[in-house]
Amino acid sequence: MMSSSEHIRYAQEFGRAVYDLARERGVQTQVLNGFETVAKVFEDKPEFLRLLSNPRLGVSEREEFVNSVFGGRIEPVLLNAVKLLAAKRRCGMLESCLQEYRALYCRENNILAVKVTSAVELDEVQKSKLCKTLEKKTGSKVLLHCRTDPSCLGGICLEYDGKRYDASVRQKLSSLRESLKSDC
Repeated sequence: MMSSSEHIRYAQEFGRAVYDLARERGVQTQVLNGFETVAKVFEDKPEFLRLLSNPRLGVSEREEFVNSVFGGRIEPVLLNAVKLLAAKRRCGMLESCLQEYRALYCRENNILAVKVTSAVELDEVQKSKLCKTLEKKTGSKVLLHCRTDPSCLGGICLEYDGKRYDASVRQKLSSLRESLKSDC
C-alpha cells in the first residue's frame, strides 16, 4: 500500500511523463481535453474505478476495458497512460495526475487554471463572462475547470493561485450563522 506522500510523488511523476510525451508529439491540448474527459467519466461512473481496481481482473482485461471505453475518444498517448494506470490498478490517482498535467500545461502556456464550483452548471455565456473578468483582473489567459455541487445552493466558489474565493450561498449562510452566534 502506498503512503499519501508516495501517492502524490507517483502522480506528479506520472503526470509529468504524460506531459513530456504529449509535448514531444505536439498534442498537449488534446491530451488535456482527454484527461478531463476520462476524469469526468470516472467521476460519473465510480463503478469503472472499482472494476479497474479489482485484483481478480487480469491486466489484459483491464486494458481491454479501458480501450473499449476510451479507444478512439482520446489521444493515443493518454490512452496508453490510462491503460498503464489500469494495469497497475492505480486509476484512482488519475485526478492527481491530471492536476500535475494541467499545472505544467498552464505554466508553459501562461494560463491561470481556475476551479469553479457552482450549484448548477454554468452556461457558455456565464463561462465567457467569468473568463473575461478573471483575465482582466489577473492579466493571464484563464482555463476554467467547472464542476457542480448542489450543496453550494447558489453563487460560485473560485480556486486559483492557491487561494479560495467563496461567494456561494452556503458560505454566506454560514457567515450569517456565525455572526448571529457571536451577537448573542
